[in-house]
Amino acid sequence: MNNLIISLSGIRAIVGESFGEKEAHKASDLFFGVYLERQKKPRKIIIGKDIKPTGDKLLQGAVAALYKNGIETVVNLGITTLPIIEWAVKHFDASGGIFITASHNPIEYNGIKFISSSQDNAGILSASFMQKIKDEWENKQTGKMTPVKLPEEKSCLGGYNKDVIENIKKVIDICAERPGKGNEIFSKLKENQPKIALDACSKDGLKIPATFLLSLGIKEKNIYPVNAETLSRCKRRLEPSPAYLGQLKEIIRKHDLDIGFAFDPDQDRLVIMPLSSEELTPILCAKFLLELQKNAHNKYIKQIPINLSTSSLWDELAKEYAIEIIRTRVGEFNVIDAMQKNKLSLGAEGNGGIILKDVSFGRNSTVGMALILAYIVYSGKSVKQLESLLPEYFMVKDKINVSVEQEKMNEFLTDKINIFTKQNKENIKSTDERDGYKIIFEDGSWAHIRVSNTEPMIRLIAESKDKEKAKMHIMQLKSFISKSD
Repeated sequence: MNNLIISLSGIRAIVGESFGEKEAHKASDLFFGVYLERQKKPRKIIIGKDIKPTGDKLLQGAVAALYKNGIETVVNLGITTLPIIEWAVKHFDASGGIFITASHNPIEYNGIKFISSSQDNAGILSASFMQKIKDEWENKQTGKMTPVKLPEEKSCLGGYNKDVIENIKKVIDICAERPGKGNEIFSKLKENQPKIALDACSKDGLKIPATFLLSLGIKEKNIYPVNAETLSRCKRRLEPSPAYLGQLKEIIRKHDLDIGFAFDPDQDRLVIMPLSSEELTPILCAKFLLELQKNAHNKYIKQIPINLSTSSLWDELAKEYAIEIIRTRVGEFNVIDAMQKNKLSLGAEGNGGIILKDVSFGRNSTVGMALILAYIVYSGKSVKQLESLLPEYFMVKDKINVSVEQEKMNEFLTDKINIFTKQNKENIKSTDERDGYKIIFEDGSWAHIRVSNTEPMIRLIAESKDKEKAKMHIMQLKSFISKSD
């Protein structure tokens, strides 16, 4: 499979090496065989692509497989986002969705994400079905591919924006137990006219969040585009981590803007500037809703699922607002699964992912923008002032490329961590082995080490209230894992 990666997050690889039109065709064919074939007729599929220029060819391969298998209706949203595809599958009662994207991976990569039917909550295809696709990949013969013309592109952006705003207003009303509270907050937002910078990697990506801000009543003159040319001329890495967002920070400073929003190409994650970490996006979104319901008789949010790599700040929120935090394995699907099993409204991933089931079962940057802007208006504070009210934690992230075959990486990591924990047992309080190894130290700091779901590497994350200690954990573990026996 060369560098082709099939995981819970979909399929991705370098286009022209391990992934192209034929592989997109094969992936779509397998999606039909393991999932779509079971859906009720007539079958309707929502398709789209992110801003990468290889999207059209890959979409043609995927659609050719859909037509070959007798799919009755294919709705093409063209350049869109993962949240919009998920919303459209739910809104139009579709049998599933196909989105051409490799998320934050570099421009030479592309891939496919599959969306379940509206009856199955229109989220990322479940782990069991993705595993079947992975298991059948090598032996799947798709035969000759018949070239197809993509359906004419349609836009549902207006309907999507309106629905997001209305649903968030309803959630605000429910949390506050005050009908009309959401409308009051968004009316005030329109009056205040904050100045907002947007960085969506390209001009095509910018159109989508900019249109949402216009729908909120923000005037065009108060929207400041960053990286507003073609994707090939984007001046930052596609992963929207604060370390790569210097240009956005500079524009906020130069024009004295209120806030900046940064996205990855599929726009499910949201990073807010000038906040110090992407971890703070979902935390502040949640804190806003928890503040609203603080004096409510019936709390709408009682539990919030987050993954094991997400900040301990959530545990502080749980204490402050008397709610429960549920920890899951890493991966958006695992958080969504916990939401569905426990019938919960809110979930999060620390990489800038906020999930509000009232809009869709998936990380949604549009929801994040709306909640943060509403919180600023509600609190009367700047986004940096809101950050200053939170306890201070420091998180450090790193990765290790090791010369080990992908299938043997988990075994390799297990051997390394077993030795490390034995040698450092006096400093270790406990180890959570649900997803790699989360080592919790006696002082409350922690380190999470796991094999990546999306790239051939080992990921390391450490967090502490002491920045130097978090760095030390990473350096110590990285050195220990990297050294040869």
